[in-house]
Formats: sequence, C-alpha cells, structure tokens
Amino acid sequence: MRAMRKTNRTIAVALGLSIALVACGGAPAGDPAQRIEAYLQARVKGEVERMIALSCAAWEPNARLEATSIQGRSPSLDALACRTDATEGDTALITCTGRIITNYDGERREFNLAERQFKAIQEGGEWRMCGYRAI
Repeated sequence: MRAMRKTNRTIAVALGLSIALVACGGAPAGDPAQRIEAYLQARVKGEVERMIALSCAAWEPNARLEATSIQGRSPSLDALACRTDATEGDTALITCTGRIITNYDGERREFNLAERQFKAIQEGGEWRMCGYRAI
C-alpha cells in the first residue's frame, strides 16, 4: 500500500512538472525590439547569415536582398533604438528611430528607420524579423 502511494505521488509530481514545463515553453525567447535591432546591425555589417538566422523562413529571400543592397556603400547606423508597439499572439509590431547611412561615389544617403513599422513573428521559439510596412 505504501509503495503504491509513493508511486502515485511520484507520478503526480512528474505530471505537474511536465505541465509546468510545457506552459513555460510557449513564450518566445527575447524581446522582439532587440531582435529587430540585431537584424539592422547585421544588415549594416553585411552579415548575411546572421540576418537569415534572425529572419522568419518567409523573409529569408528578402534578408539576402537587403544584405546585398547596401554592400560596398559603407553603411552605418546612427542613433538606433527600437521599441515594441504591440504584441498579439505570435506577432509583434516594432518601431525604430535612427537612420541607416550609406556613402557611394561621394554621395551620402540616409534612410530614416521611423518611416517603417517592422513585423516580428514567433518562429522556432524565438522572435524573428518577418517584414515591414510604411508608416
């Protein structure tokens, strides 16, 4: 009888721990705004593989294009700061301030990051860059 109670208690504890672990495992790792900042930093550094790692599967081809679009133009980031505006389910909307600055053949161009709202989605347990829209 004692052995049966001990076994039942062990099963109950194991079941409780399993439920707790499953419940905790649903939250994505990290802050979506920080992931967008990391993506933008990788972009100006020309780190294509890092950009892809920070992107959702659907955004991968765009990440490759974005990486090559400013190569050879001496890109830099000025005053980058991002914040999460809204989160609903597995989607977050992020706005950033700052600029991407490029130089090519003596021509300086600035791209205002505040003109876009970035979209991050939860994929593989992490927030990933998955597009943007004009504001």
